[in-house]
Amino acid sequence: MKTLDKSKKIDRVENSLKDASRDLSLFKFMSGTVVALVLFMAFGILNSLFEGEPVAKRPFVPVRLVQKMSRHGLPGDDMTDYSMAFLYLLCSISIRTNLQKFLGFSPPRGAPNVGLFPMPDQKTS
Repeated sequence: MKTLDKSKKIDRVENSLKDASRDLSLFKFMSGTVVALVLFMAFGILNSLFEGEPVAKRPFVPVRLVQKMSRHGLPGDDMTDYSMAFLYLLCSISIRTNLQKFLGFSPPRGAPNVGLFPMPDQKTS
């Protein structure tokens, strides 16, 4: 009798966990979509404002691969210029997390599976 009650309780908890996991996945998808749309619109506006104009200057000449990426769409031969697209890429990497927090889409600080390498599930058998 006790084992039957425990197994029912375990089933209810597992079903509740599945529902919560599904809701969290949907929330993460929606927040990612909203943040991507905001950043995409900002890119379009900034690209139209600064098209063909250097927006920053480096104090050095970078390696060849970075030169091509950072000067995309700029006229001239000055390899110390940054295009808007490259500067936007660098900034959006750092802004994305703060934008998620500002829009209220960030998970709580103590939430599991946060970070680059989430902790594996610890199931006791």
